[in-house]
Amino acid sequence: MGYRSEVVLVVGKEVMPQFMVTMAKSPDARSLCFAEAERHENYDGDGNMLFAWGHIKWYDSYEGVRAIEDFLDWCDGESVPVFDEQKAQDKSPTPVTHMDGDECYKFVRIGEEYEDIETRGCGFWDVGVNREVTY
Repeated sequence: MGYRSEVVLVVGKEVMPQFMVTMAKSPDARSLCFAEAERHENYDGDGNMLFAWGHIKWYDSYEGVRAIEDFLDWCDGESVPVFDEQKAQDKSPTPVTHMDGDECYKFVRIGEEYEDIETRGCGFWDVGVNREVTY
């Protein structure tokens, strides 16, 4: 049977090009996201993608999971250019041109054990834990 988790991943449009590179390089990750996810959709109508899995074996020893986690690691260490519409909204004297990559995704995983909760990224989407993933 194996240990199962509930997982939600939101990928921001700012890092979507790198996410698609990950998908192109890893057929397993591509299948995981676009064939096996219970939901995959444009999350807020703004080019951000949401992927949700209900009962998945989320083991980093699986190639597709490892590729997605490598992408998240990349985001954590990257400075990402902001879009023109984000620059236009910024009224500060020194406009923001880049943002931390960890602001461009949100990852939540809940395992079978009560204390087994993992969150990554600090994207501002309404994704969180209420002992279930809400979105």
